[in-house]
Amino acid sequence: MKNSFFHSIKIGNLDVTGNIFVAPLAGYTNLPTRLLYRKQGASIAYAEMVSAEGLNYNFGKSVKLIDTCNEDKLLGVQLFGYNAERFISAFEKIKNENFDIIDINCGCSVKKIIKSNSGAALLKSPDEIYRTIKGLKELTDKPVTLKIRSGWDLQSINYTEVYDAAEKAGAALITLHPRTKSMLFSGKADWQHIKQLKQYSKIPVIGNGDIFTADDAVRMFEETGCDGIMLARGIIENPFLIEEIIAKLTGNIYIPKSHEEKLDAAVLHCRKLEEYMQNSERAMVEFRKFFHGYVKGLPGVSNLRSVVNTIKSCDEFAKTVDLYKERILVRN
Repeated sequence: MKNSFFHSIKIGNLDVTGNIFVAPLAGYTNLPTRLLYRKQGASIAYAEMVSAEGLNYNFGKSVKLIDTCNEDKLLGVQLFGYNAERFISAFEKIKNENFDIIDINCGCSVKKIIKSNSGAALLKSPDEIYRTIKGLKELTDKPVTLKIRSGWDLQSINYTEVYDAAEKAGAALITLHPRTKSMLFSGKADWQHIKQLKQYSKIPVIGNGDIFTADDAVRMFEETGCDGIMLARGIIENPFLIEEIIAKLTGNIYIPKSHEEKLDAAVLHCRKLEEYMQNSERAMVEFRKFFHGYVKGLPGVSNLRSVVNTIKSCDEFAKTVDLYKERILVRN
């Protein structure tokens, strides 16, 4: 029987057909990868996180991160920066690009981003978040959203204060990863923070953090009442997680991929990167970070992993996969 967890959602002036989102992941959510996630049913996918300073000083290189096409809908662009003026200046440079949502990063805990007073450092300045969103709202009809953590550390949990500033400024949606900046990705995400924010919020609340299986997704909806979920590390660990979750939420039987299907999907992903980059060696290097997710649980895969780390083209990769199928999979 179907449940009501998978449903449409309204974000500002956008009517979105589903509520499974793909997070902006630096180094991962490039255009060909987003398109593969969309085929599984992702409702909104975010481009890789973009530096406001990068757009202000090196526009050509940074704008490449939001390269898109007609099939790449709905597309979110997430900026990170340190104050309203720099965010607004950066947005003015991309406002005519083809995307649907502008998101402000208030959650990244990477050391070099924190050192520039960006990402989760903004949690210390709700007033700056207010000024940023207010300024962006004056420039665009596109929904302005934000992604946050629960606070800087356990002594400064302030997600409701940050929400108040954002909602007052006109934010259309908020995504909460309920860890503090100091936790990075250690410990357990406190989903109760998502539940409390949902009960408090006037705008849609998206839950993020520790969703690695379809059962995790169901539990997040059940325990928090969130309006949707955002997947991050889970889809790198399991490239088929989106379709598994949607099947579970809609009461459909999900047939897990066979070993051969997983490997074929891996080759397809590599080929899509090659087609996009127009450089097989670069595409192969780029694909290696995705490879472990496709082969998790396959028999005798350690040697395959070692070989893949030395391969220099997608053709070589496809041949290596075929050889593995013949020598290993046939025996298992």
